[in-house]
Formats: sequence, structure tokens, C-alpha cells
Amino acid sequence: MINFATNQELLLRGALLMAACYGAGALSSLLAWWSGRLALGVGHLAALAGAVVGLGVSLGVLLGDPGRTLTQPLPVVFPFARLSLSVDGLSAYFLLVISLVAVAASIYGPAYLRAHSPDAGPARQAAQVVALNVFLGCMAFVCCAGDALSFLLCWEGMTLASYVLVVSDDRDGENARAGLLYMVMAHGGTALLLVAFLALTERAGAFDFTALRVAAGGLDSATRTTLFFLALGGFATKAGVVPLHVWLPRAHPAAPSHVSALMSGVMLKVAIYGILRFAFDLLAPAVEPLPSSWGWTVLVVGTTSAVLGVLYALQQHDLKRLLAFHSVENIGIILIGVGLAMILWRREIAGGALATVALTAALLHTVNHAAFKGLLFLAAGSVLCRTHVRNMEELGGLARRMPWTAGLFLLGAIAISALPPLNGFVSEWLTFQALLGGASHFRGPAGLSIVFSAAMLALTGGLAAACFAKAFGVTFLGRPRTPHAEHATEAPPSMIAGMVWLGAVCVALGVAPGYAMRLLDAPTAELLHGPGASAVVTARGPLVLSAALTPSGTNATAISMTVVAALLIALTAMAWVLRRGLRRAPQRGAPTWTCGMSPTARFDYTATAFAKPLRLIFATLYHLRREVIRETAGTPYVVRRIHYTGEVMDLAETQIYHRVERGISGLSQAIRARSTGRIHGYIAFVLGALFVALLLFGVGPR
Repeated sequence: MINFATNQELLLRGALLMAACYGAGALSSLLAWWSGRLALGVGHLAALAGAVVGLGVSLGVLLGDPGRTLTQPLPVVFPFARLSLSVDGLSAYFLLVISLVAVAASIYGPAYLRAHSPDAGPARQAAQVVALNVFLGCMAFVCCAGDALSFLLCWEGMTLASYVLVVSDDRDGENARAGLLYMVMAHGGTALLLVAFLALTERAGAFDFTALRVAAGGLDSATRTTLFFLALGGFATKAGVVPLHVWLPRAHPAAPSHVSALMSGVMLKVAIYGILRFAFDLLAPAVEPLPSSWGWTVLVVGTTSAVLGVLYALQQHDLKRLLAFHSVENIGIILIGVGLAMILWRREIAGGALATVALTAALLHTVNHAAFKGLLFLAAGSVLCRTHVRNMEELGGLARRMPWTAGLFLLGAIAISALPPLNGFVSEWLTFQALLGGASHFRGPAGLSIVFSAAMLALTGGLAAACFAKAFGVTFLGRPRTPHAEHATEAPPSMIAGMVWLGAVCVALGVAPGYAMRLLDAPTAELLHGPGASAVVTARGPLVLSAALTPSGTNATAISMTVVAALLIALTAMAWVLRRGLRRAPQRGAPTWTCGMSPTARFDYTATAFAKPLRLIFATLYHLRREVIRETAGTPYVVRRIHYTGEVMDLAETQIYHRVERGISGLSQAIRARSTGRIHGYIAFVLGALFVALLLFGVGPR
């Protein structure tokens, strides 16, 4: 007991130290009055310190005694609510995810901002410093909140700080429009969360999560399900789930690249944390399984988001917009595991092994996606700060000019494509094992639906590989297409250091993820009230993953990523040796034969041409908007030049949001046409609205 009390005191002091670091980072923005460069350096250094402390706190909880929850009351601020911090296994795991990417972003940020926006004034630099630290601090303490009010305050602070970062570099008004859409969508989701939390606090008579759990135990099935779907809608909006994702491909590219890495790799995961906290903790029945509608809805939404996210990413030529759509895809993959865990929990014969495998896959893909998506956004930022171009069609040939960036982008591309031996393969492999085991557990339409989800996951992996073959090939290979790419140079060392940190995480979790299973024990055991991840997904040696999928609990499948990595290295070395050994005859160079023309960058494959076959195959899911302008030589039969511009419109945007926008505009025009300026008309409007309100809400039980 003494040891636990000592550890609890140390960890809670760590949480307070983390808050102090982020607070000091925010206050360092005042240094911008003397030097904006100094404010950037000190602010990011404080953010780095807060992230390192966050790593220590999270690892202390995850590697400590399981089942322990650390709680610390906060000073009384509001007379109607007691605020507190509460760190359990789930909180600590998501704090770990946040801190991993925050370390890289803090190292990367100062050099990027100086290179990308050398003309930024002290006011903009101060805003970026304070917003970054508030953003990181609020994300960390959303996961450590012990009551509904603290959760909502930090949630709103996270939204407002990220909005400031999105619009901080607005030069043509596009970022402001992206930020406005983000705020509208985010606050719509927050409104749904407010309803769900207030309904629980009204029944509990308190805001702390312990009281909310007790109050939820007395809810009937219909109310419980209604509150879950309200919370799911709020969190899904922040997570960028289809069809609530329309803000994401606009806001993420608009933000500075290290902030894009945080928003895409981390902020979306905070919404996943909220879904898990509500489903398996606050609203979960005491002993019964979760309602079937919860898990099946999450599984269907996740599958849809995964497929549509990668399909829309394939048609993007803006490098950061392409990565943003891949965030929609990977959030879908995480939700596939979460939904399957909801379906299987407390319905299995084999002690909940399948549900544990599914949740383990979802949590492991959470940290994996944070690592490789953060790496890819940082690499894209290096390209942007050296070329000031995001359109892949205007790049090319950067591998020779930016070798470190090209190599690290390729590493991230392999990881996100779920190819061995990197981390994306491990979590998607576990997701497949859970889906195949779940399909054998169910019969009829339910089993067929899970098999279909597995097939869509396989399709998603193949399309992701095709998409990143396009992204890497068009951006880094071939010849430079513009002077921007021709004169590019390598990124500064600090930016490379931030990318190397996340690249090392990708390699470590891919080659030896068995060691990461221990970190997953606490959240899986606490949420599912069963065995931890390492008891079901065993790890023998550095890594031999073995998933327990059969009813008897025996190990049905196993794979050693360490051996796979060793084989790939050996094969690569063998190919290099053979290539060197066979190069005996002298080589002579000759120009490429191109029908008598001189080869130029225009001969290289373009992103548009690469993606067109898939655009034709999935034409029903795309709404193409294009413009073709022909320049002729005085006669329509001789065409000198053709200008082609094309853009694939999001189906959800055109079929849902544009129609809603037209409906609201039409209603507004109708009201405006009837606004005659006469007081009698306005009185009639008010009385009519009052009459309708009384009809709807004025009669209730006595």
C-alpha cells in the first residue's frame, strides 16, 4: 500500500508537471514582443518537455500494477461541480499516443515555421506558440479528465486551439474558409456530447465519472442506446468518420505541417478515446453484453470510412489532402476493431479472447497510425517548406535533392500500406485475425457481414499501396517538373530528427511489437474485464505473435515479424551482391529513344494518369468536375495546347451537404421575401413560433 501511494503521488506530480510545462510554453508567447524567433524556440522546448513528462506518466501507469486508477481532486473553481484528474489504463495509453507524436512535432516545429513562413510577424508567431501548447495540453487532459465538466472544457479548448493553428497562416482566405467549416462541424459534434453528458449528470446529480457510471446502471435500454448514439455522433464528427468527414481534408492541409501531424495522428484518436470511454465504461451494462446495434453500427461505419477514405485519397494531387483522406481510411480501420469488440464482448464462449484480439488490434493501430501518419505529414511538410508546392504534378525528382526526406517518406508509405515488416502490417494482421474468428463465431447474415468487412479491409490495403506508389513515385522519382522542385534542398537537421523519431517508432513496433503487448494489458483488461492483451496475443521472444482464435483458446495463427524482417534484409543484401557481382561488362550510356524527340519531365507518368484506371472502375463513387480549354492555331483542326483541370468531388459533400446548404439558402430567401418591414408581420412570426413551441413542449406529465 505504501508503494502504491508513493507511485500514485509521483505520477500525479508528473501530471501536474506536464500541465506546468504546457502552461509555461503558452506563456512563452510573451517573448515574441522581444523576439519571435526566441518565442518559437522556448515555446516548442516547453512543449517538448511536457511531451517527455507525458511519456513518463503514461509508461508509469501502463507498466505498473494493473487495475489501478490514479485520482487527484483539483481546486474548486465552480460551486456546482468538483473537477478532478483520473488516470487509468485507457487514459495512460492515449496519453502515450499523444506524447509520442508531440515529441516529434516539438522538435520539428521551429525550423519548419522559420523556413515555411520567414515573413511571419511576432503576433503570428506568438499565436502559434500559445495555440500549440494549449492544443497539446488540452488533448492530454481530455484523456486524464475525471469528470464531465473537465472533459468538456478541455475538449472545447482543444477545438479552439486547433482552429487558431489552422487559420494562423492564411494568405488567400482559403484557410479561413477551412477553419470556419471545421468550427461549424466541431461545435455541432460538441452539442451532441453536451446533450449526452447533461442527461447523465442530471440523473447522477454530479459531474464525476464515478457518479455517471452509477447513474448509467439504472438506465433502460432505449435511453442507454440513445445516449450512446448521441455521443457516437459527437465523437465521430471529430474523428472524421464518413459522412461527417468533410471538414478534415480542408482543415488538415491548411494547418502547419507539424500541426497537421498532431491533428491527423493524435486529435482524431482523442475521439476514439471518447467512444471507448462511453461504450465500455460509462454506459456499459453491469453484466449484460452491449446492445447489438452499437457494435454493428460502428463496424459498418468503420468499413465504409476505410473504403471511401482510400478511394478519395487515390484521386488527390495535393499531397497533404491525400494524407488527410488516408486519416479517414485509418480511423475506419480502428473502428472496425472497436465495433467487432463491441459485438463480441460477453457473447463468446472462449472467455472473451476474440473481443480482446479485436480491441488489441484497434488500440495497436491507434498508435501505429499516429506514428506513420505523423511521419508522412512531417515529410510532406519538408517538401512544402523547400518547394512551397503541395501539388504532386509540380514536383518530381526530389529523391536526389532531399534523400533523407524521400527515404523517411518511403518508410512511412510502406507502413501505411500495411506491408511487412513495419507496424501497419501488424495491427491490420491482428484485425484480420479478429474478423476471421468473428465470422466463424456467427452464422447467417451476421457472419457474412463480418466476412464482407474483412474483404473490404483487404481491398483497402491494396488501394493504399497503389495510392502511395503514386504519391512517392510522382513526388520523389522522375525528373523535376518545375523550378520549385529543381532547386529544392534537404530539410534542416532538426526537422529530419523529428521524422527519424517517428520512423524509429514505426520500425520498432513493426519488427518487435511483442514488447508493446505489455502496454496494451491495462486498457484491454480494464475495458473488457478479462485477460489482458499479452494473455491472448502472446509474444514469444522478440516477436512471435500468436492470436488465440479457436473456441478452446489454442493458438490458431502465428507470425514472427522479427524473422520476416531478417529475411527481407537477407534478400535485399543478396540482390545487391548479385547485382554488384554481375556488373562485369563495361557499361555505356545512350539517350532514351523517344521517337526522335528529346525526353523531358513531361514524359514522366503523372498522378492523374496513374489514378485514372481506378477512377473509371469506381466511377459511381466519384463526382468529377473538370474543365478543358483548347488553344488552336487559327483553325479548329490544329490544336496547339490543351489545358486540363479536374477535381473529384466528395460524394457526401455533393449529395448531403450541398443539398442541405441549398435548402437552408432557399428557406432564408423565402423568409427574406416575406420580410416586408411591417411590425404586424414580425409579430405574427413571433406568435406563430410561440404557438408551435407550446404545442411541442408545453404539455407534459403532471
